[in-house]
Amino acid sequence: MNLRDIVHRLEEIEQLCDGETQPLVSMLIDEIIEHDMKMDKLFSKVNRDIEDDILHKLFAEGIKSGSVGEA
Repeated sequence: MNLRDIVHRLEEIEQLCDGETQPLVSMLIDEIIEHDMKMDKLFSKVNRDIEDDILHKLFAEGIKSGSVGEA
């Protein structure tokens, strides 16, 4: 089960709730979505940093070995 499935099920529960429960479920859904967006942003930055590091190392090795000409 992924996060999208969990949010979908919580939305179904939210529609069946009444009283104090409905705003609590709604707030929980919002917090889950907000957390997911923050994590996605963080992982995107980490992935970019890793890609940049790998490319830098590959070019450095290529230049060192002579297989890539230094510009």
